[in-house]
Amino acid sequence: MLHDNALLEIFDSYRKLDSYFDGVWKWQKLVHVCRRWRHIILASPLRLDLRIACSQRTPTRKLLDIWPPFPISVSIIRWLETDAQCKDNIIAALERRDRVFQINFSDTPSAELEQIASIMEGPFPALTHLRIHPDNMKVEWMNMEVTLTRVPALPLPNAFLGGSAPRLQEFTLQDTPFPALPNLVLSATHFHKLRLLNIPHAGYISPQAMVTFLFALPNLKSLTIGFASPESRPLQMRPPPLTRAVLPSLTNFQFDGASEYLVDFIAQIDTPLLNRLDMTFFSDLVFDIPRLYKFLDRADGRKPFVRAELRLQLGQVMAFLESSSAFEMDIVCNVSDWPPLESMTRLCDQLIPLLPQVEHLEIHENCWANIIWDGLEFMAEEKWQELVDDPGWLELLDPFVSVKSLYIDDRLGLILSAVLGKVTEERVTEVLPALQNLFIRDFSPLDEFVEENITPFISARQLYDHPIVAQPWEWEEEDVSVEIA
Repeated sequence: MLHDNALLEIFDSYRKLDSYFDGVWKWQKLVHVCRRWRHIILASPLRLDLRIACSQRTPTRKLLDIWPPFPISVSIIRWLETDAQCKDNIIAALERRDRVFQINFSDTPSAELEQIASIMEGPFPALTHLRIHPDNMKVEWMNMEVTLTRVPALPLPNAFLGGSAPRLQEFTLQDTPFPALPNLVLSATHFHKLRLLNIPHAGYISPQAMVTFLFALPNLKSLTIGFASPESRPLQMRPPPLTRAVLPSLTNFQFDGASEYLVDFIAQIDTPLLNRLDMTFFSDLVFDIPRLYKFLDRADGRKPFVRAELRLQLGQVMAFLESSSAFEMDIVCNVSDWPPLESMTRLCDQLIPLLPQVEHLEIHENCWANIIWDGLEFMAEEKWQELVDDPGWLELLDPFVSVKSLYIDDRLGLILSAVLGKVTEERVTEVLPALQNLFIRDFSPLDEFVEENITPFISARQLYDHPIVAQPWEWEEEDVSVEIA
Protein backbone atom coordinates (compact mmCIF):
# COMPACT_ATOMS: atom_id res chain seq x y z
CA MET A 1 0.00 0.00 0.00
CA LEU A 2 2.98 2.34 0.41
CA HIS A 3 3.97 4.62 -2.44
CA ASP A 4 7.34 3.99 -4.09
CA ASN A 5 8.68 7.28 -2.71
CA ALA A 6 7.70 6.24 0.82
CA LEU A 7 9.53 2.94 0.44
CA LEU A 8 12.54 4.80 -0.92
CA GLU A 9 12.58 6.99 2.20
CA ILE A 10 12.39 3.89 4.40
CA PHE A 11 15.25 2.23 2.50
CA ASP A 12 17.34 5.37 2.82
CA SER A 13 16.75 5.50 6.59
CA TYR A 14 17.72 1.85 6.87
CA ARG A 15 20.88 2.57 4.85
CA LYS A 16 21.98 5.25 7.31
CA LEU A 17 21.37 2.94 10.27
CA ASP A 18 22.93 -0.17 8.73
CA SER A 19 26.10 1.60 7.57
CA TYR A 20 26.60 3.49 10.84
CA PHE A 21 28.55 0.67 12.50
CA ASP A 22 30.89 -0.69 9.81
CA GLY A 23 30.46 1.78 6.93
CA VAL A 24 28.81 -0.79 4.66
CA TRP A 25 25.10 -1.31 4.28
CA LYS A 26 23.75 -4.64 3.08
CA TRP A 27 21.31 -3.53 0.39
CA GLN A 28 21.50 -6.92 -1.33
CA LYS A 29 19.23 -8.38 1.34
CA LEU A 30 16.45 -5.99 0.40
CA VAL A 31 16.51 -6.64 -3.35
CA HIS A 32 15.77 -10.31 -2.66
CA VAL A 33 12.54 -9.55 -0.80
CA CYS A 34 10.39 -8.99 -3.88
CA ARG A 35 10.52 -7.72 -7.47
CA ARG A 36 9.08 -4.32 -6.55
CA TRP A 37 11.70 -3.67 -3.85
CA ARG A 38 14.41 -4.76 -6.28
CA HIS A 39 13.18 -2.31 -8.92
CA ILE A 40 12.96 0.63 -6.48
CA ILE A 41 16.43 0.03 -5.06
CA LEU A 42 18.27 -0.59 -8.32
CA ALA A 43 16.58 2.43 -9.91
CA SER A 44 18.06 4.77 -7.26
CA PRO A 45 21.78 3.91 -7.02
CA LEU A 46 22.90 7.47 -6.20
CA ARG A 47 20.17 8.22 -3.65
CA LEU A 48 20.78 4.92 -1.86
CA ASP A 49 24.55 5.03 -2.34
CA LEU A 50 24.69 1.51 -3.78
CA ARG A 51 28.18 0.06 -3.57
CA ILE A 52 29.63 -3.41 -3.85
CA ALA A 53 31.79 -4.38 -0.88
CA CYS A 54 34.51 -6.93 -1.66
CA SER A 55 36.71 -8.67 0.90
CA GLN A 56 39.02 -11.66 0.72
CA ARG A 57 36.03 -13.94 1.41
CA THR A 58 33.75 -12.41 -1.24
CA PRO A 59 33.27 -14.52 -4.41
CA THR A 60 34.21 -11.42 -6.38
CA ARG A 61 34.44 -12.71 -9.96
CA LYS A 62 30.99 -14.24 -9.78
CA LEU A 63 29.49 -11.34 -7.84
CA LEU A 64 30.69 -8.60 -10.19
CA ASP A 65 29.16 -10.40 -13.15
CA ILE A 66 25.75 -10.46 -11.43
CA TRP A 67 25.31 -6.95 -10.05
CA PRO A 68 25.16 -3.72 -12.04
CA PRO A 69 28.44 -1.76 -12.40
CA PHE A 70 28.22 0.02 -9.04
CA PRO A 71 31.31 1.51 -7.31
CA ILE A 72 33.50 -1.07 -5.56
CA SER A 73 34.92 -1.00 -2.04
CA VAL A 74 37.87 -3.34 -1.47
CA SER A 75 38.69 -4.26 2.10
CA ILE A 76 41.12 -6.65 3.77
CA ILE A 77 40.67 -6.61 7.53
CA ARG A 78 42.88 -9.04 9.43
CA TRP A 79 44.09 -11.34 6.71
CA LEU A 80 43.45 -14.73 8.30
CA GLU A 81 43.24 -16.76 5.11
CA THR A 82 46.06 -16.75 2.59
CA ASP A 83 44.90 -19.42 0.17
CA ALA A 84 44.81 -18.84 -3.57
CA GLN A 85 41.05 -18.23 -3.65
CA CYS A 86 41.24 -15.39 -1.11
CA LYS A 87 43.99 -13.70 -3.06
CA ASP A 88 42.09 -14.12 -6.30
CA ASN A 89 38.99 -12.49 -4.78
CA ILE A 90 40.98 -9.35 -3.97
CA ILE A 91 42.77 -9.34 -7.32
CA ALA A 92 39.47 -9.69 -9.16
CA ALA A 93 38.10 -6.60 -7.40
CA LEU A 94 41.25 -4.56 -8.00
CA GLU A 95 41.15 -5.41 -11.69
CA ARG A 96 38.07 -3.18 -12.02
CA ARG A 97 40.25 -0.09 -11.65
CA ASP A 98 37.69 2.31 -13.08
CA ARG A 99 35.13 1.35 -10.40
CA VAL A 100 37.21 0.98 -7.21
CA PHE A 101 36.50 4.03 -5.07
CA GLN A 102 37.71 2.78 -1.67
CA ILE A 103 40.61 0.55 -0.59
CA ASN A 104 41.19 -0.52 3.01
CA PHE A 105 44.07 -2.85 3.80
CA SER A 106 44.15 -3.31 7.58
CA ASP A 107 46.50 -5.69 9.42
CA THR A 108 47.60 -7.21 6.12
CA PRO A 109 50.92 -9.09 6.34
CA SER A 110 53.71 -7.16 4.64
CA ALA A 111 54.45 -10.00 2.23
CA GLU A 112 50.82 -10.12 1.11
CA LEU A 113 50.66 -6.34 0.83
CA GLU A 114 53.79 -6.32 -1.31
CA GLN A 115 52.21 -8.83 -3.68
CA ILE A 116 48.98 -6.83 -3.88
CA ALA A 117 50.81 -3.54 -4.39
CA SER A 118 52.72 -5.04 -7.30
CA ILE A 119 49.47 -5.51 -9.22
CA MET A 120 48.29 -1.99 -8.38
CA GLU A 121 50.84 -0.15 -10.48
CA GLY A 122 48.23 1.21 -12.83
CA PRO A 123 45.91 4.23 -12.37
CA PHE A 124 42.76 4.04 -10.24
CA PRO A 125 40.76 7.01 -11.61
CA ALA A 126 37.74 6.55 -9.26
CA LEU A 127 39.66 6.05 -6.01
CA THR A 128 38.66 8.54 -3.28
CA HIS A 129 39.63 6.79 -0.01
CA LEU A 130 42.79 4.77 0.64
CA ARG A 131 43.96 3.18 3.91
CA ILE A 132 47.06 1.00 4.24
CA HIS A 133 48.03 -0.58 7.57
CA PRO A 134 50.25 -3.65 7.19
CA ASP A 135 50.83 -6.23 9.90
CA ASN A 136 54.59 -6.27 10.44
CA MET A 137 54.58 -8.90 13.19
CA LYS A 138 56.19 -12.22 12.35
CA VAL A 139 54.70 -15.21 14.20
CA GLU A 140 56.91 -18.20 14.99
CA TRP A 141 56.00 -21.36 16.87
CA MET A 142 58.58 -23.38 18.82
CA ASN A 143 57.84 -26.05 21.41
CA MET A 144 54.18 -25.00 21.60
CA GLU A 145 55.20 -21.39 22.35
CA VAL A 146 54.56 -18.45 20.06
CA THR A 147 57.11 -15.71 19.46
CA LEU A 148 56.24 -12.36 17.91
CA THR A 149 58.92 -10.25 16.26
CA ARG A 150 58.53 -7.02 14.32
CA VAL A 151 59.97 -7.04 10.83
CA PRO A 152 60.82 -3.90 8.84
CA ALA A 153 57.97 -2.63 6.72
CA LEU A 154 58.36 -2.98 2.98
CA PRO A 155 58.07 0.33 1.10
CA LEU A 156 55.35 0.90 -1.43
CA PRO A 157 56.69 0.99 -4.99
CA ASN A 158 57.00 4.36 -6.71
CA ALA A 159 54.63 3.16 -9.41
CA PHE A 160 51.88 2.40 -6.88
CA LEU A 161 48.49 3.46 -8.35
CA GLY A 162 50.39 4.52 -11.45
CA GLY A 163 51.66 7.49 -9.47
CA SER A 164 48.33 9.25 -9.92
CA ALA A 165 44.96 9.25 -8.15
CA PRO A 166 43.10 12.34 -9.42
CA ARG A 167 40.00 11.86 -7.26
CA LEU A 168 41.76 10.85 -4.05
CA GLN A 169 40.38 12.74 -1.02
CA GLU A 170 41.61 10.81 2.03
CA PHE A 171 44.78 8.79 2.52
CA THR A 172 45.88 6.92 5.67
CA LEU A 173 49.31 5.30 5.63
CA GLN A 174 50.64 3.45 8.67
CA ASP A 175 53.99 1.74 9.37
CA THR A 176 54.97 1.97 5.71
CA PRO A 177 57.64 3.96 3.84
CA PHE A 178 56.41 5.49 0.61
CA PRO A 179 58.98 7.64 -1.19
CA ALA A 180 56.53 8.65 -3.91
CA LEU A 181 53.88 9.89 -1.45
CA PRO A 182 54.08 13.59 -2.51
CA ASN A 183 53.65 12.76 -6.19
CA LEU A 184 50.59 10.61 -5.53
CA VAL A 185 48.83 13.08 -3.23
CA LEU A 186 49.67 16.09 -5.36
CA SER A 187 47.95 14.45 -8.32
CA ALA A 188 44.62 14.82 -6.48
CA THR A 189 42.95 18.21 -6.90
CA HIS A 190 40.46 17.84 -4.03
CA PHE A 191 42.62 16.11 -1.44
CA HIS A 192 41.57 17.10 2.11
CA LYS A 193 42.69 14.48 4.67
CA LEU A 194 46.16 12.98 5.21
CA ARG A 195 47.09 10.62 8.05
CA LEU A 196 50.71 9.42 8.26
CA LEU A 197 50.83 7.11 11.26
CA ASN A 198 53.78 5.41 12.93
CA ILE A 199 56.14 6.47 10.16
CA PRO A 200 59.20 4.18 10.33
CA HIS A 201 62.57 5.85 10.52
CA ALA A 202 63.30 4.51 7.03
CA GLY A 203 60.44 6.68 5.76
CA TYR A 204 61.52 9.87 7.59
CA ILE A 205 60.45 13.16 5.96
CA SER A 206 62.21 16.30 7.17
CA PRO A 207 60.14 19.27 8.43
CA GLN A 208 61.24 21.36 5.44
CA ALA A 209 60.29 18.64 2.95
CA MET A 210 56.97 18.16 4.73
CA VAL A 211 56.14 21.88 4.56
CA THR A 212 57.06 22.07 0.88
CA PHE A 213 54.85 19.09 0.15
CA LEU A 214 51.84 20.27 2.17
CA PHE A 215 52.04 23.83 0.85
CA ALA A 216 50.79 22.48 -2.49
CA LEU A 217 47.57 21.13 -0.88
CA PRO A 218 45.25 24.16 -0.57
CA ASN A 219 42.22 22.02 0.35
CA LEU A 220 43.88 20.06 3.15
CA LYS A 221 41.62 20.17 6.22
CA SER A 222 42.94 17.39 8.46
CA LEU A 223 46.57 16.39 8.95
CA THR A 224 48.16 13.71 11.15
CA ILE A 225 51.93 13.21 11.33
CA GLY A 226 53.16 10.44 13.61
CA PHE A 227 56.59 8.85 13.88
CA ALA A 228 57.49 5.42 15.21
CA SER A 229 60.93 6.30 16.56
CA PRO A 230 62.38 9.10 18.72
CA GLU A 231 65.25 9.15 16.22
CA SER A 232 62.96 10.86 13.71
CA ARG A 233 63.91 14.41 14.56
CA PRO A 234 65.88 17.22 12.87
CA LEU A 235 69.64 17.03 13.21
CA GLN A 236 69.67 20.69 14.25
CA MET A 237 67.08 23.38 14.92
CA ARG A 238 67.01 26.15 12.35
CA PRO A 239 65.94 29.74 12.97
CA PRO A 240 62.36 30.60 11.94
CA PRO A 241 62.07 31.58 8.25
CA LEU A 242 61.23 35.13 7.19
CA THR A 243 58.21 33.89 5.25
CA ARG A 244 55.95 30.97 6.13
CA ALA A 245 53.85 28.60 4.07
CA VAL A 246 50.10 29.07 4.53
CA LEU A 247 47.84 26.03 4.87
CA PRO A 248 44.60 27.95 4.27
CA SER A 249 42.07 25.16 4.89
CA LEU A 250 43.68 23.21 7.73
CA THR A 251 41.37 22.92 10.75
CA ASN A 252 42.73 19.83 12.51
CA PHE A 253 46.39 18.94 13.11
CA GLN A 254 47.65 15.94 15.10
CA PHE A 255 51.33 15.22 15.77
CA ASP A 256 53.07 12.26 17.43
CA GLY A 257 56.84 12.32 17.72
CA ALA A 258 59.80 14.38 18.93
CA SER A 259 59.07 17.93 20.05
CA GLU A 260 62.04 19.27 18.06
CA TYR A 261 60.35 18.12 14.85
CA LEU A 262 57.08 19.79 15.76
CA VAL A 263 58.47 23.18 16.70
CA ASP A 264 60.65 23.24 13.56
CA PHE A 265 57.60 22.35 11.46
CA ILE A 266 55.15 24.86 12.95
CA ALA A 267 57.72 27.66 12.74
CA GLN A 268 57.41 27.35 8.95
CA ILE A 269 53.61 27.40 8.57
CA ASP A 270 50.54 29.53 9.19
CA THR A 271 47.13 27.92 9.75
CA PRO A 272 44.47 30.67 9.90
CA LEU A 273 41.53 28.26 10.30
CA LEU A 274 43.06 25.78 12.74
CA ASN A 275 40.69 24.87 15.58
CA ARG A 276 42.25 21.67 16.97
CA LEU A 277 45.89 20.83 17.74
CA ASP A 278 46.87 17.49 19.30
CA MET A 279 50.47 16.74 20.25
CA THR A 280 51.96 13.56 21.70
CA PHE A 281 55.65 13.52 22.56
CA PHE A 282 57.80 10.47 23.17
CA SER A 283 59.37 11.62 26.42
CA ASP A 284 59.81 15.38 26.16
CA LEU A 285 58.94 17.54 29.14
CA VAL A 286 60.94 20.52 27.91
CA PHE A 287 60.20 21.96 24.49
CA ASP A 288 60.47 25.24 22.63
CA ILE A 289 57.41 27.00 24.06
CA PRO A 290 58.15 30.39 22.42
CA ARG A 291 57.73 28.92 18.93
CA LEU A 292 54.58 27.07 19.99
CA TYR A 293 53.23 30.23 21.60
CA LYS A 294 53.86 32.29 18.45
CA PHE A 295 52.24 29.61 16.30
CA LEU A 296 49.14 29.54 18.52
CA ASP A 297 49.05 33.32 18.49
CA ARG A 298 48.94 33.30 14.69
CA ALA A 299 46.38 30.47 14.56
CA ASP A 300 43.97 31.67 17.24
CA GLY A 301 44.22 35.45 16.97
CA ARG A 302 45.36 36.14 20.57
CA LYS A 303 42.38 34.38 22.13
CA PRO A 304 43.35 33.31 25.67
CA PHE A 305 42.88 29.81 27.01
CA VAL A 306 40.05 29.84 29.54
CA ARG A 307 39.57 26.12 30.24
CA ALA A 308 42.15 23.48 31.15
CA GLU A 309 42.03 19.78 31.92
CA LEU A 310 44.96 17.88 33.41
CA ARG A 311 45.25 14.09 33.43
CA LEU A 312 47.88 12.21 35.41
CA GLN A 313 48.49 8.52 34.94
CA LEU A 314 51.42 6.15 35.21
CA GLY A 315 53.69 6.66 32.23
CA GLN A 316 51.79 9.57 30.74
CA VAL A 317 50.56 13.09 31.49
CA MET A 318 48.14 15.16 29.44
CA ALA A 319 47.10 18.80 29.35
CA PHE A 320 44.03 19.90 27.41
CA LEU A 321 43.42 23.60 26.82
CA GLU A 322 40.45 25.41 25.27
CA SER A 323 40.36 29.07 24.29
CA SER A 324 37.53 31.56 24.43
CA SER A 325 37.08 31.05 20.68
CA ALA A 326 36.69 27.25 21.11
CA PHE A 327 40.22 26.51 19.85
CA GLU A 328 41.35 23.22 21.46
CA MET A 329 44.84 21.91 22.16
CA ASP A 330 46.07 18.62 23.64
CA ILE A 331 49.60 17.92 24.85
CA VAL A 332 50.45 14.35 25.85
CA CYS A 333 53.89 13.36 27.17
CA ASN A 334 54.93 9.74 27.56
CA VAL A 335 57.07 9.82 30.71
CA SER A 336 57.66 6.28 31.90
CA ASP A 337 60.77 7.29 33.85
CA TRP A 338 59.19 10.23 35.72
CA PRO A 339 56.74 10.26 38.65
CA PRO A 340 53.33 11.48 37.41
CA LEU A 341 53.08 14.54 39.69
CA GLU A 342 56.58 15.74 38.88
CA SER A 343 55.93 15.18 35.18
CA MET A 344 52.71 17.19 35.22
CA THR A 345 54.31 20.00 37.24
CA ARG A 346 57.16 20.29 34.74
CA LEU A 347 54.70 20.25 31.84
CA CYS A 348 52.63 23.06 33.39
CA ASP A 349 55.82 25.03 34.02
CA GLN A 350 56.46 24.88 30.28
CA LEU A 351 52.90 26.06 29.57
CA ILE A 352 52.89 28.99 32.05
CA PRO A 353 52.55 31.63 29.27
CA LEU A 354 49.30 29.94 28.19
CA LEU A 355 47.69 29.51 31.63
CA PRO A 356 47.21 32.94 33.31
CA GLN A 357 43.61 33.39 32.12
CA VAL A 358 42.32 29.86 32.69
CA GLU A 359 39.13 30.08 34.76
CA HIS A 360 37.90 26.47 34.58
CA LEU A 361 40.30 23.70 35.68
CA GLU A 362 39.72 19.95 35.86
CA ILE A 363 42.24 17.49 37.30
CA HIS A 364 41.92 13.74 36.79
CA GLU A 365 44.21 10.91 37.84
CA ASN A 366 44.51 7.13 38.05
CA CYS A 367 47.99 6.84 39.56
CA TRP A 368 47.45 6.22 43.25
CA ALA A 369 44.74 3.55 43.37
CA ASN A 370 47.11 1.16 45.15
CA ILE A 371 47.29 3.35 48.27
CA ILE A 372 43.72 4.66 48.36
CA TRP A 373 40.71 2.44 48.88
CA ASP A 374 37.28 2.45 50.51
CA GLY A 375 37.76 2.96 54.23
CA LEU A 376 40.12 5.08 56.31
CA GLU A 377 42.90 2.54 56.79
CA PHE A 378 45.13 4.41 54.37
CA MET A 379 45.58 7.14 57.02
CA ALA A 380 48.23 4.98 58.67
CA GLU A 381 50.13 4.36 55.45
CA GLU A 382 53.50 6.07 55.11
CA LYS A 383 52.94 6.37 51.38
CA TRP A 384 49.82 8.42 52.00
CA GLN A 385 51.61 10.88 54.28
CA GLU A 386 54.49 11.16 51.85
CA LEU A 387 52.01 11.79 49.04
CA VAL A 388 50.05 14.63 50.66
CA ASP A 389 53.27 16.27 51.96
CA ASP A 390 54.69 16.49 48.44
CA PRO A 391 55.23 20.22 47.64
CA GLY A 392 54.63 19.37 44.00
CA TRP A 393 50.87 19.67 44.48
CA LEU A 394 51.02 23.37 45.31
CA GLU A 395 53.60 23.91 42.57
CA LEU A 396 51.15 22.32 40.16
CA LEU A 397 48.42 24.79 41.16
CA ASP A 398 50.63 27.89 41.20
CA PRO A 399 50.28 28.86 37.49
CA PHE A 400 46.46 28.90 37.70
CA VAL A 401 46.03 32.36 39.16
CA SER A 402 42.67 33.04 37.47
CA VAL A 403 40.88 29.76 38.14
CA LYS A 404 37.40 30.36 39.51
CA SER A 405 36.09 26.78 39.30
CA LEU A 406 38.21 23.74 40.19
CA TYR A 407 36.96 20.23 39.44
CA ILE A 408 38.70 17.32 41.16
CA ASP A 409 38.12 13.75 40.11
CA ASP A 410 37.61 10.69 42.34
CA ARG A 411 40.63 9.77 44.51
CA LEU A 412 42.25 13.10 43.79
CA GLY A 413 39.58 14.68 45.96
CA LEU A 414 41.03 12.83 48.92
CA ILE A 415 44.56 13.89 48.12
CA LEU A 416 43.97 17.56 47.30
CA SER A 417 41.54 18.07 50.17
CA ALA A 418 44.34 16.99 52.53
CA VAL A 419 46.90 19.11 50.64
CA LEU A 420 44.76 22.27 50.69
CA GLY A 421 43.83 21.68 54.32
CA LYS A 422 47.52 21.96 55.21
CA VAL A 423 48.09 25.28 53.45
CA THR A 424 49.58 27.71 55.94
CA GLU A 425 47.84 30.96 56.81
CA GLU A 426 50.57 32.93 55.05
CA ARG A 427 49.81 31.21 51.74
CA VAL A 428 46.08 30.71 52.03
CA THR A 429 45.31 33.59 49.62
CA GLU A 430 48.18 32.73 47.26
CA VAL A 431 47.02 29.26 46.32
CA LEU A 432 44.34 29.56 43.63
CA PRO A 433 43.68 33.21 44.60
CA ALA A 434 40.61 33.58 42.32
CA LEU A 435 38.94 30.29 43.33
CA GLN A 436 35.20 30.56 44.02
CA ASN A 437 33.84 27.05 43.40
CA LEU A 438 35.40 23.72 44.31
CA PHE A 439 33.78 20.65 42.78
CA ILE A 440 34.76 17.21 44.11
CA ARG A 441 33.37 14.15 42.45
CA ASP A 442 31.43 11.97 44.87
CA PHE A 443 33.67 9.35 46.47
CA SER A 444 31.38 7.81 49.09
CA PRO A 445 31.95 6.67 51.82
CA LEU A 446 34.93 9.02 52.28
CA ASP A 447 32.96 12.27 51.95
CA GLU A 448 33.38 13.02 55.65
CA PHE A 449 37.15 12.73 55.33
CA VAL A 450 37.16 15.16 52.37
CA GLU A 451 34.92 17.64 54.21
CA GLU A 452 36.98 17.46 57.38
CA ASN A 453 40.24 18.16 55.53
CA ILE A 454 39.03 20.89 53.18
CA THR A 455 37.13 22.86 55.85
CA PRO A 456 40.22 24.63 57.35
CA PHE A 457 41.19 25.94 53.90
CA ILE A 458 37.66 27.18 53.15
CA SER A 459 37.29 28.75 56.59
CA ALA A 460 40.60 30.59 56.26
CA ARG A 461 39.62 31.95 52.86
CA GLN A 462 36.34 33.16 54.35
CA LEU A 463 38.28 35.21 56.92
CA TYR A 464 40.14 36.95 54.09
CA ASP A 465 36.85 37.70 52.29
CA HIS A 466 37.58 35.11 49.58
CA PRO A 467 34.69 32.66 50.09
CA ILE A 468 34.74 29.26 48.41
CA VAL A 469 31.71 27.04 47.86
CA ALA A 470 32.49 23.31 47.85
CA GLN A 471 30.00 21.05 46.15
CA PRO A 472 29.72 17.57 44.64
CA TRP A 473 30.73 17.16 41.02
CA GLU A 474 27.96 15.37 39.17
CA TRP A 475 29.14 14.56 35.67
CA GLU A 476 25.75 14.01 34.07
CA GLU A 477 23.42 15.82 36.44
CA GLU A 478 23.09 19.42 37.51
CA ASP A 479 25.42 20.40 40.31
CA VAL A 480 23.66 21.16 43.61
CA SER A 481 25.66 23.67 45.63
CA VAL A 482 26.24 22.89 49.29
CA GLU A 483 28.35 25.40 51.14
CA ILE A 484 30.65 23.92 53.76
CA ALA A 485 30.81 26.14 56.83
